[in-house]
Amino acid sequence: MKILVKSVAQILDADVNLSDFNVLIGPQASGKSIFLQLIKLALDAGPIKTEIKKHGYTWENTAGFIDLVMGEGMRGIIKSDSKIILDGRELSFDDLANKRNNRSGEKVFLVPAQRVVTIQDGWPRNFHNYQLLDPFVVKHFSENLRVLMEKGLGSGKESMIFPQAGRIKKAFRDKLNKSIFFNASIKLDKTNPKKRIILDVGESNLPYMTWSAGQREFMPLLLGLYHLMPLPKASPRTSKISKRESVEWVIIEEPEMGLHPDAIQGLLLTFLELVHRGYKVILSTHSPLILEFCWLINSMKELKTSEDALFDLFQLTKTPTMRELFSQIIEKKNFRIYFFERAHSGVVAKDISNLDPASEDPSEYDWGGLTSFSSRASELVSNMF
Repeated sequence: MKILVKSVAQILDADVNLSDFNVLIGPQASGKSIFLQLIKLALDAGPIKTEIKKHGYTWENTAGFIDLVMGEGMRGIIKSDSKIILDGRELSFDDLANKRNNRSGEKVFLVPAQRVVTIQDGWPRNFHNYQLLDPFVVKHFSENLRVLMEKGLGSGKESMIFPQAGRIKKAFRDKLNKSIFFNASIKLDKTNPKKRIILDVGESNLPYMTWSAGQREFMPLLLGLYHLMPLPKASPRTSKISKRESVEWVIIEEPEMGLHPDAIQGLLLTFLELVHRGYKVILSTHSPLILEFCWLINSMKELKTSEDALFDLFQLTKTPTMRELFSQIIEKKNFRIYFFERAHSGVVAKDISNLDPASEDPSEYDWGGLTSFSSRASELVSNMF
């Protein structure tokens, strides 16, 4: 999918060709979140309007609609020369706000950077628990998590939420468990009149607010992954591939927040599983580890090497199932990286997918600034000897 955003907020020109696995990088306030929300708006204007109206909200004009979707005061990001062009077709903001809704389901599932606020007192907040003009993507994501929990996640005999068989591959679950929860488990506490999520560490059950910052950051992301990886209806305990029918694109903002590099490795594996299930994934990140992974994948493609390197990278046992997944990623899936670079007149998106350390372009060889500090530190240390 090709999307062009011009003259919206600080974005001067973002001409982006999206593929199977996409990474957006750039400094704070460079327009990445706005760009990602515009993808959601461009593809899901109908479902967004349906959701907003279902909850009793209305708008008088395009500016009011933009505030409802993007957040209070965000109407100012749209200028007289603002444009969104999707696969060669220009989308008017007036049409997005006022055109009749289509009946198709949402195509984009967006996990916002503010996800930690979506769980309160150990339970996902509902749509109306937010301020009227809080960003739609936060309220919608939170509501999806609430529905997932209300429909019975963790309602089995043991009330187990994580680790739970059938959603995420066992090797990936084990990675996440070891690096984030240290073999503790997440369960549904039914001992009180009000249900809540707790961390079972064996000797005691810990309420949500006593968890580590990384565990609290990860929990809503985990529930979002569960939403995208429903248990197969025919055989709930098999590893058969399943996905949300209408959803084509998964956007995850800053998945690394609060997490140790070991945990980020576990997340990368789950993102590969999303791609394997048929989703196209877009990440925004400040983590060089994610770019190192993309660099490795692109190098493996170019050199036509086997998938064995990925088993070594993630320290996984070689199994036919994992070999098939890694082989598909290397042979059939494409990775793209875009740097949102600040220029004097605004932000411009630049394709740095090659991540070439020998490039003459500093935005490519220092990976959008993510490695420039470590490179300077290494150079200074080497000069000391």
